[in-house]
Amino acid sequence: MAHSPNFSIHCLNSSQPITAEEPQVAAPKPKSRPQHPWLIVGLGNPGKKYNGTRHNVGFEMVDAIAESEGISITNVNFKALLGRGFIGNVPVMLAKPQTFMNSSGES
Repeated sequence: MAHSPNFSIHCLNSSQPITAEEPQVAAPKPKSRPQHPWLIVGLGNPGKKYNGTRHNVGFEMVDAIAESEGISITNVNFKALLGRGFIGNVPVMLAKPQTFMNSSGES
């Protein structure tokens, strides 16, 4: 029997929790409110040896986000491959540290 993980949904724009009985209506978005940039880091190990392994799931997720949002990950800085772009109107930086997993904090 499969086990579902326990998690909860927290809505930052509402003071009341969302329940199953209440309709979920999106709050109106403020006009021209500056968006804070996001940093999305996918952890993995560099090198072809780890391609397609469980060790590189973080890299694969960042690659999937980059592809779906049209963000090119071609810059190298801070010991990482970097890409900059937008998801919707939110500026994002995608990072894939090129240090090994146990040293990813160096990046």
